Amino acid sequence: MRLIELASHDGPIEAMLSAMCNEIVAITGVDIASVYVAEDERLVMRGNHGFPESALGTVSLAVGEGITGLVAECMRPVSAAHASTEAAYKYVPGLGEERFPVFAGVPLISGGAVVGVLVIQRKKRSFASDEVTLATALAAPITLAIERRKATALRSARLVGVGHGGSVVLGRAGIVPTATAIGSVPFAGLATEEISREMERLLGRLRDDLGRAIRKLGGVDDPRIGATLDRFTLALVDQRLRERLVEAAAEPSGLRSVAKDYARAAQKLGSGEERAEEIEELCALIGMTADARTSARPGAIWLTDRLGAVVTIVAIARGAAALVASDSASPTALAIAAAAKLPIVTGVAGLFSWARTGDLLAADGETGTVLVHPAPTEIERLRRERALPD
Repeated sequence: MRLIELASHDGPIEAMLSAMCNEIVAITGVDIASVYVAEDERLVMRGNHGFPESALGTVSLAVGEGITGLVAECMRPVSAAHASTEAAYKYVPGLGEERFPVFAGVPLISGGAVVGVLVIQRKKRSFASDEVTLATALAAPITLAIERRKATALRSARLVGVGHGGSVVLGRAGIVPTATAIGSVPFAGLATEEISREMERLLGRLRDDLGRAIRKLGGVDDPRIGATLDRFTLALVDQRLRERLVEAAAEPSGLRSVAKDYARAAQKLGSGEERAEEIEELCALIGMTADARTSARPGAIWLTDRLGAVVTIVAIARGAAALVASDSASPTALAIAAAAKLPIVTGVAGLFSWARTGDLLAADGETGTVLVHPAPTEIERLRRERALPD
């Protein structure tokens, strides 16, 4: 179970596979456990317990080369009481494996192809058949880990938008839904009284968010920001709006109908477009807050279509790491984010085609670059170049 848990971990693949090797050593009592991953017709050591850390990523064999390569080529377990006496043996300088001559290798097979090899070694006593069987069973979660990494790599992407300041940050994607997408789902099955109580709780949470945002923004002297905070405050205590929200939540169209009402009113009167956009954002945030599964949490990189001031305020309050929009951002949203030193990237074409809830992202508010499932090497490069926190 511990190996299966480790198979779902993120971060550098070497760290994950080495942690799995540590567990295998504890289970089997061997001295050495290594995982070789198939990469471009070669087997590269990506996980190990017992050899120097410098071996990771540097020790590699061609398929068919050495006993490990033979395991991959034959796609079957191979064991040896004295590895160095085997015809297939290949000496690797500096590794020191000659001190652990008892060898067993198990192929990691996925979809009829070898994705790697698990090797266990010790100083004395040949591996019995039941020990090789155990190693084969332990290889299954390692195969799962490698499969998961390969599937993730298929969705890795480098997207480019417009940066609006701020550092580069690493975080999980949190999707901010639109009011249209939410509808009435968060309130499905609730009676009117229950909806009323729930709406009061959600508005109370947003009032708390507003208070935290005001404290974080401090004494920012910008009339646009001040006016937005005032409008947000009034919206949250507007009894008529609250009643309309409760009424709409019970309707099939849900909260989207409130957003449409304000949009129609703004269009009819030829004014109030900004307030209509803010009410639409408020409806989306109410629905998002009502959903306990929401991933727009502290430390997340919030993704949205068009970024407005109200979402920016709540993102600041809830500790978002950055904001990324597939479309544009309002001038007020940009001003609020700048005051809070929150990185923003806008105009990211293909954002929702590549990024999904929970995906690992790196967002650079200076260059406008968004990396989806960045490779460990990319993360290390960003840490070196832009002082990305561990």
